[in-house]
Amino acid sequence: MNYNYKLQKELNGEYQLLNRARSRHQHFEKLIDSIQERIIELETLHKKLEMNDPDFAVHAEAERVLYRHNTSPECSQDSAVKKAG
Repeated sequence: MNYNYKLQKELNGEYQLLNRARSRHQHFEKLIDSIQERIIELETLHKKLEMNDPDFAVHAEAERVLYRHNTSPECSQDSAVKKAG
């Protein structure tokens, strides 16, 4: 039995696992940053709207943000997070 070969093969497999985990980790860091940015944007608009400001620009901005959030590729983030869980 060639243990050197078996150990090398096992070591290579572990490095591949590590590289995949690092790649996923970077992906999820970006995903988390994006979600946090969206939350901040939505919270800011929510506060503006709670003040009952009659400024139509605030309402237009809210519509724009909601539309962008619902049509962006980030909308699929929920499914990405569920798959990871």
